[in-house]
Amino acid sequence: MPRIIVRRALDTGGLLRRIAIEIDGKVVARLNRGAVQSVDVTPGRHVVRAHLDWQSSAPVDLHLADTETIALETALAERSMRFTATVLQPGSGLDLQAV
Repeated sequence: MPRIIVRRALDTGGLLRRIAIEIDGKVVARLNRGAVQSVDVTPGRHVVRAHLDWQSSAPVDLHLADTETIALETALAERSMRFTATVLQPGSGLDLQAV
């Protein structure tokens, strides 16, 4: 079965808040700083996003084969503390990328 592993980096912002991980529109995990969560998914296409309050990451499109495992890392970016990311572009405040 395909698997998506998501790790939250040891970021410096939001120390007491958890980043929500959404796969295909459903929240599947909430990560504290340094936490890791593994989620089994069906083969095929999946869209993953990270959310914290009103900020989020850009969506990451994944295509997983039957036994494939993909690792992602999320973090509260330094730019999330700036006016642009907080108010004008809240969809860019978090990082989410393959590692």
